[in-house]
Amino acid sequence: MSAQVQPEEAGRTDGRRGGAAYGSGEQAPSPAAYRAGLVLELLARRSEPVPLTTLAAELGAAKSSTLNVLVSLEGAGMVRRTAAGWVLGYKVVELGRAALASTGVVDEFHRAVAASRELQGETVVLAVLDATDVVYVARHDGHQPARFVNEIGTRNPATVTALGRAMLAELDDDELERRLAALDRLPVRTPRSLRTVAQLRADLAAVQERGYSVDDEQGVPGIRCFGVGVGAPGPPTAVSASFVADRLTPELETSLVAGLTRLAARLRRAEPR
Repeated sequence: MSAQVQPEEAGRTDGRRGGAAYGSGEQAPSPAAYRAGLVLELLARRSEPVPLTTLAAELGAAKSSTLNVLVSLEGAGMVRRTAAGWVLGYKVVELGRAALASTGVVDEFHRAVAASRELQGETVVLAVLDATDVVYVARHDGHQPARFVNEIGTRNPATVTALGRAMLAELDDDELERRLAALDRLPVRTPRSLRTVAQLRADLAAVQERGYSVDDEQGVPGIRCFGVGVGAPGPPTAVSASFVADRLTPELETSLVAGLTRLAARLRRAEPR
């Protein structure tokens, strides 16, 4: 979807993210700074270099002003130019890691998982909900011989993950409806993926009933996952454990869910630094 923002509108509100409008007593953000943020977001969503003309079209801006933003970001190390277009710079990775390091919840996640009898040998992930995507913010790698790894900072559609559906199930009705309204259709990753909003609603009701979510090879073939919402103030957050589907037994399910539930309760009490 194109993120077309007119300069005069950019200083008033960020409606795409649910941001508040700026009143007469507040200083509106700089349109150039706002556009720089959009450029970084657009590049983050692409796995390949993006040409200047494409970025300008998606921003709804002239190529000259878009280039000015890119050159400024390039000088700060936030973007790089290649023969095929523009990509994120390595400075973004550095800043992202610094942001995670300053979050007490991430530190507590690593301490708690390492001390958990049920979870210390598993692949356990901490994520937050951004619109209808999950963003992975921390991961503990256990000693299982095969695992599906999500890199920190990457995102996935919430509807194909146990993490995402655990967080969606914790939203109040109005907030859930607002987020679902942005979905034209559900992404399909495997033959087991949910395909309709009606199926999603039924799944979320089941999550609320049992207290945890189940990804039964709906995101990645051969991988199962359990997820538990943290339920803390702030952005929706959840933890999950992923494992090869053939390992599933009733005993493993009971053990992992118990460990995740205790982990979520511990993170709920963690205070950001």
